[in-house]
Amino acid sequence: MSKIDKLSIMGVRSFSSQESQNISFFTPLTLIVGYNGSGKTTIIECLKYATTGELPPNSKGGAFIHDPKLCGAKEVLAQVKLRYHVPSNTQYVATRSLQLSVKKSTRSQRTLEGTLLSNGDGERVSISSKEANLNKLISETLGVSPAVLDAVIFCHQEESLWPMSEPAALKKRFDEIFEAMKYTKAIENLKLLRKGQGEMLAKLKAKEVDDKRDKDRGAECEARSLQLEEEIEDLRNQAKELEVQMNEAAQMARERHESANSYLLIVNNLQLKAGELRVHTTNLEESKSRMDEELSESDEWLRDTHKQFETRIAGYGREIDENKGKYKQYKDDLDGSRQQLSEKLAEQGRHQSDKAQYERQLQSRVELVQQTAQLHSIRGFDGELDDRKVQTFYERIQKLLLDKRHELDRIQAENASEMDNQTAGITELEGQKSRFTQNRVFAKQRIAACEKTIAARQRDLNTVEIDEGAKAILDSESRDLEQRFQQASDDLKEADLDRKLQQEEAHLLQLEGESDRLSRELVESTKLLSDRAQLEVRKEELTEKSRRLTTLKSTWGDKLSALVGGAWDPATIEREFQTGQHDKVQAFEEASRDRDEILQQLKSIQANLASIREKSRKRDADIIRCKNAVVRALKNVDSDAEPGVEDLPVEIERLESNIFTLKNDMSLSTEMSRYYATCRKSMNEKNKCELCERSFTNASEKSRLAAKIKSVLEEFAKGELETELAENEQLLGQLRAVRPESETYTRLLAEKKEADKEHREVQNKETSTLRRLEVMDDVVRVKQEERQDFESMSKTILAISQTHKDIVEAEAQVDRIMSQQQSSSTIRSTQEITELQNECGERLKTVKDKVAKLSNDRQRMRDTVNALGLERSELKNKLSDAVRQLERKKEYQDLIQAQKNDIITQKEIIQEADRDLESVEPQISKARAIRDDILQKGRDKEKKVANERDGLASSVSELKRIDGDIQDYLNRGGPSNLKSNEQAIQALEKTIQRIDEDMNALAARTNKMKEEMLSSDAKKKNIMENLTYRKAARDVDILKQAVAELESRRAHEDYERLEAEAKQFEAQRHLKNAEIGAIIGASKSKDEELAIKVKEWETQYKSAAQRYRETHIKVETTKAAIEDIGRYSTALDNAIMQYHGMKMEEVNRIAGELWQSTYQGTDIDTILIRSEGEATGGRNSYNYRVCMVKRDTEMDMRGRCSAGQKVLASIIIRLALAESFGVGCGLIALDEPTTNLDSDNIKALAESLHSIIKARRSQKNFQLIVITHDEEFLRHMRCSDFCDDFWRVSRDEKQNSRIERESIATIV
Repeated sequence: MSKIDKLSIMGVRSFSSQESQNISFFTPLTLIVGYNGSGKTTIIECLKYATTGELPPNSKGGAFIHDPKLCGAKEVLAQVKLRYHVPSNTQYVATRSLQLSVKKSTRSQRTLEGTLLSNGDGERVSISSKEANLNKLISETLGVSPAVLDAVIFCHQEESLWPMSEPAALKKRFDEIFEAMKYTKAIENLKLLRKGQGEMLAKLKAKEVDDKRDKDRGAECEARSLQLEEEIEDLRNQAKELEVQMNEAAQMARERHESANSYLLIVNNLQLKAGELRVHTTNLEESKSRMDEELSESDEWLRDTHKQFETRIAGYGREIDENKGKYKQYKDDLDGSRQQLSEKLAEQGRHQSDKAQYERQLQSRVELVQQTAQLHSIRGFDGELDDRKVQTFYERIQKLLLDKRHELDRIQAENASEMDNQTAGITELEGQKSRFTQNRVFAKQRIAACEKTIAARQRDLNTVEIDEGAKAILDSESRDLEQRFQQASDDLKEADLDRKLQQEEAHLLQLEGESDRLSRELVESTKLLSDRAQLEVRKEELTEKSRRLTTLKSTWGDKLSALVGGAWDPATIEREFQTGQHDKVQAFEEASRDRDEILQQLKSIQANLASIREKSRKRDADIIRCKNAVVRALKNVDSDAEPGVEDLPVEIERLESNIFTLKNDMSLSTEMSRYYATCRKSMNEKNKCELCERSFTNASEKSRLAAKIKSVLEEFAKGELETELAENEQLLGQLRAVRPESETYTRLLAEKKEADKEHREVQNKETSTLRRLEVMDDVVRVKQEERQDFESMSKTILAISQTHKDIVEAEAQVDRIMSQQQSSSTIRSTQEITELQNECGERLKTVKDKVAKLSNDRQRMRDTVNALGLERSELKNKLSDAVRQLERKKEYQDLIQAQKNDIITQKEIIQEADRDLESVEPQISKARAIRDDILQKGRDKEKKVANERDGLASSVSELKRIDGDIQDYLNRGGPSNLKSNEQAIQALEKTIQRIDEDMNALAARTNKMKEEMLSSDAKKKNIMENLTYRKAARDVDILKQAVAELESRRAHEDYERLEAEAKQFEAQRHLKNAEIGAIIGASKSKDEELAIKVKEWETQYKSAAQRYRETHIKVETTKAAIEDIGRYSTALDNAIMQYHGMKMEEVNRIAGELWQSTYQGTDIDTILIRSEGEATGGRNSYNYRVCMVKRDTEMDMRGRCSAGQKVLASIIIRLALAESFGVGCGLIALDEPTTNLDSDNIKALAESLHSIIKARRSQKNFQLIVITHDEEFLRHMRCSDFCDDFWRVSRDEKQNSRIERESIATIV
C-alpha cells in the first residue's frame, strides 16, 4: 500500500527555474491554500506528470514549462521529483525533466531522460526511461492504474466534471478505469486463438481425410505389389517351359533343313538346265523366224561372205555422215534465222503497240488540253491543236497555277495577321476578365474567412455570460457588501458584547425566579425580531433587484428598443423579444428558402452546362475521329502529302481518272494477246507460221516458235495492269468508304458553331444566377446576423425578465411580512419586557434574557461578519472574473466589427468586379463574333483558292504525265525503229528461203544412199541369222541330254517332303516364340506396374500410416484445446461481468451515502452510475450514465442539474471511485472542490470530508489533498483535528510561485 512523501518542482509554469520548491504530503490530510493564480493547480499537474508522464490539457508548445522570456534566458530546464513509499520499506524517487528552447519566433519542447530510483534494504537501483517504460513501472509500484491516476486521483480542474460529459466520453473514461480494453483484448485474443484453432482444426480434418486416404491407398498399393510379384514369378516359369519347347522345335527344323539342302543342289541344277533349254529353244525359233531363207552352204562360206559386206557398207556410212554434218549446219543456220525473225516479229509488235500508245497519248493530250481550258475558262484552245499550241497552253496553265499559289499564300498571310490581331484583343479582354474574376474570388474567399472568424468569435462571445450590466451590478453589490461588512465589523466592536455578557452573567444566579414567563415572552419577541430582520433583508433584496434592473435598463435599453422597435416594458419584454426573435427566424428561414431555390436553379443550369460540355466533348471527339479517318485514307493514297478533309473529292476524282486510263491500257494489251494467240492457233492447227505462211519441216522449229509466242504472251500479260488497277480500285473504295465521315465532319463543324453559341448563353445564365445567389447569400447573412443579434440578447432579456419577476415577488413578500407585523403589534418588545422586569422585581429573568440576547447577538454578529467576509471574497473573485470576461468580450466584439468592416470592403470589391465583368463580357462576345466571322470568311476564301489551285495542279500534273510519255516515245526513236525492223524482217525471210532449198537437195541425196545400205543389210542379216540358227540348234541338243539325266534322279520329291517337315517345325517354333513374347510382354508390363507401385509406396505411402496417426492425434488435441479455450473465455467473460457488477454496486453505494450526507437540497434524493450492457461484435460492452433519483424516479443528470450539482456529483463520484479502485494507493486530490457550490452545500461537503477522513484515518496510506482558496471551507472541515500545518502557495516579488508551511491555527 503506497503513499506519496514529497514533491519537488522547478521550472514548471510560474515556479522558478533557478530554485526548487518542495512540498511534503501528510497523513491523512494535506491542505494547500492560496489565492487564484498563485500556482496551486500546478502542484496537481506535477503530481500527475510525475506519476503518469501526461502533460496537462492545453499545454502544447511549452505552456507547461516556465516561460524563458520571464527569466531572460533562451532555454529553460524544468524538473519534477516525487518521492513515495511502498510496503516492505522501499522508497522510490521518480524524476522527470523537460527542456524548452526559444529560437527567434519558434519554440521547441523536448522531453529529457527520466529516472526511477529505488532504495530498499540498503540497495539503490536506478532505472532510466531509455531502459524501461517508467509510466508502467510507477503505476505498478503505486498499485493503481494510470486511468485512475488520471481521472480520479490527480484529476485536473479543467477535466473535473468528466462524470457529466457526453455518453461517448463517459464510456471511454469508465472503460479505462475498469481496464475494459485489457480484458476485452484478452477475450478477443482468446476468440482469435479459438478461431485460429478452429481454422487449424478444419485444415487438420482435411489433412486427416487426405492422410487416411493415403493410408488406405498405401495398403492397397502394398497388396497389389505382392500380387504382382507372384504373377511375375508364374509368368517367368511359363516362359522357361515355352523356351525349352521352342528350342526343341528349332532343333528339329534345323535337322530337316540340313537334309533338304543335300537334295536342293540337284533340284537347282535341274531347274537351271531346264531354264537354259527354254531360252535356247526360244532363241532358235526367233533366229529361224528372222531368216529370209534358210541357206544350205557351209558355215565357212557364210562367214567369208559376211566379211565383204562390211567394207562396202562402211563407205556408204562415211558419206551419209558427211551429209548429216552439212544438213546440221544448214539446220543451225535456218534455226538462227528463224529465231532472229521471231525476235524481229516480237519487236515489230512492240513497236506497233508503242506507236498505237503514242497516237492515243496525242489524242488524250488534245482532249485533256481542251477539257482543262474549258474547266479553267482559258480561251483559244477549242479546235485543232498542234504542238506549239499545246506548249503555249502548258505555259499559260503553269503561270495560272503559280498565280493561284501566290494568291493562296497572300490570303493565308492576311487571314493569319487578322486572326492574330483579333486573338490578341480577345486575349487582352480575357486577361481583364480573369483578373476581375480572380479579384472577385479572392474577395469571396476573404468574406468566407471573415464569416468563419465572426462565427467562431460569435460562439466565443455567446459563451461569455457576463455583460456590462452584470458587472455594474457586481460593482454595486461589492460596494454595498463592503459597506455592510465594515458596518458589521464596526457594530461588533462598538457593541463590546463580551464585557456586557460577563457583567450580566454575574447577576444570573440572582435572577432565576421569573425565567419561565419572561423566556416565553422573549421567544415571541425574538420571533418578531426575526420577522423584522427578514423584512429588512427582503427590502434590501428589493432595493438590490431594482438597482440591478435599473442598471440593465440603462445598459441595454437603447439596443433593446432598436431590437423590439420602440419602447419596452420589463413585464412584457420577454414576450416581445420572443415575437421579434420568431419574426427574425422566420425571415431568415424565408431568405434561406429563396436562396435554396436559386441554388437549385444554379445546380440545374450547371447540370445543363455539364451536359452541353459533355456533348461538345463527344462532338469534338467525333470531329477528330472523322478527320483522322479521312486523313488516314488520304495518307494511304499519298503518304508524303499533308492532306485535309477538303481534299477527299479531288482524290476520288483523280483515282477514277486513273482507273479509266488503266482499263484502256488493259484493252490494248488484250488485242496484242489475241494476235499472238491467233499465231499459236495457226501453228498448232495448220502447222504453219501465221506471218510467213510457211509450214514447219521439223518439230524443233515448231517448239521454238511455241516458246517464243509463250514468252511474248507472258510479256503482254495483264497481271501488272490488273494489280495496279486493283490497287487503285482498293484505294478508291477506301476513299468512298470514308465519304460519310467527311460529310459527318462538315455537319459537325456546322453544329459546333450553334453549340458554342448555346454554351456561351448557358454560361452567361450561370453567371447571372451565381450573382443572384451571391446577393441572396448576403441577404441570408444579414438575416442571420439579425437573428444572432437577437439570440445574443437572450440571456440579457432573460435576466431583465427574471429580475422583474424577482422584484414583483420581493414586493409581495415585503407586503406580506409588513401585514404580519401589523397584526402582531400587541406583542411587547424586549425593552418593554425589561422595564416590566425592573418594575416587578424579576431581575433574574431580565438578566438571563440579556445574557441570552447578548450571546445571540454576539454569535449572530460574528456569523454575519464571517458570512460577509466570505461573500466579499467570493464577490471579489466574481468581479475579477467578470472584468476578465468583459475584456475578452470587448476583444471579441472589436474583432467581429473589424471582420464585418473587412466584409463590407470585400463586398465593394466584388461589386466593382461585377461591374467590370458586366462591361467586359459584351466586349469579349463582340470580339469573338468578329474573330469567328473573319475566320469563316478567311477559310472560305482559302478553300476556294485552294480548290482552284488543286484543280490547276491536277491538270498540270496529268498534262505533264501525258507529255512525258509522248516525249519518251519520240526520244526512243519509235518511228525509225519500226521502219528498220520491217527491213530486217524482209532480209531474214529471204535467207530462210535459200537455206531451206539447200537442205532439201542434201536430204534427197542422203535418202538414196540409205536405201542402198538398207538392201545390203538385209542380205548380210540373212547370212548372220543362218549362222546364229545353226549354233542355237547345237546348244539345244546338248541341254536336252543334261535335263533328261537329272530328271532320272527324282530329287525334287525328297526335297519337298523335307521342306514341309521343316516348315512344320518352324511354325511350332514361331508359335512358341509368340507365346514367350506375349508372356514376356505381360511380365514386362507387370514389372513396370510393380516398379511404379514400389516407387509410389516409397515416395507417397511409406509413412502414410504414421502421418495419419499423428494427424488424428492433432485433430483430437485441437478439439480439446478449442473446448478449453471456449470454457476459459466464457469463465473470463463471466468473471469480468461479475467484477464489473460488484464494483459498480460498491461505487453506487459509496456515492449514494456521500450524496445523502452532503447534498442539502431536497430535489435530488440520491445519485448513482447506471451501466447498461450491450453485445457488440460478440463481446459484452457497457454504456454509462450518471442518474439522479427523485421520488424513486431515475433521470439523467446531464442537462438537468445546476453547475453546483454537477461539481458536487463529480466530487462524490471521484471519492467513490478512489475508495473502490484506489485500495493500493489511498490517495485523492481535490482541486477547488467548492466551485459553484452554495454555502449550505460547501458546509455539508466539508462535514462529509471530515467524516471520510475520520473514518479512514486508521488506514496508513490514506492521503487526502485539498487545494482551495476558501478558508471558511477549511474551518467547516475542522482541519485542526487531522493536521497541525498547511501549505500556502503565493507569489514572491518576481511573481514566481512559492510554497510555504504555516500553522493551521492561522486559518481555523
